[in-house]
Amino acid sequence: MQGGARAGAGRKRGTPNKASGEVRTLAAEYGPAGLRKLAKLAGLTKDDEGNEVAGAQSEAAQISAIAILMDRAYGKALPGRLIEIELPDTSTTEGVKNAVAAVVRATAEGQITTGEASDLCGVLDVQRRAIELSDIEGRLAKLEAIQQGRVAA
Repeated sequence: MQGGARAGAGRKRGTPNKASGEVRTLAAEYGPAGLRKLAKLAGLTKDDEGNEVAGAQSEAAQISAIAILMDRAYGKALPGRLIEIELPDTSTTEGVKNAVAAVVRATAEGQITTGEASDLCGVLDVQRRAIELSDIEGRLAKLEAIQQGRVAA
């Protein structure tokens, strides 16, 4: 009997293992009932007469159930929010510096959170590094051209 990795050995790529198939089968079987139970815990269901059914006693449990239902229906929410602040042109390092100042000002004025400011400054730092790299490449190309001119002369 041979062990180890060798060509053609093992399960074909993308083939689920036996346990995964069993879990999917159970999820398909119990999924609808599970969603109904979540809706009941969230306090979103009605009885046969149309009266609202009380959800879980704990508000935290109700909120958790609602969050799970929302994630299932609409997908998990992306972190963050759309931030609208006026930024200067960021095509130069001076512009990036001014944009960082604008972010700091917006944070101080309460327009954005410190976490959002940190995220924005991270994006601005990437922009600054890209500008600097482009400048360095241009300078290097000029130096190489000058060096080749001296060698050729």
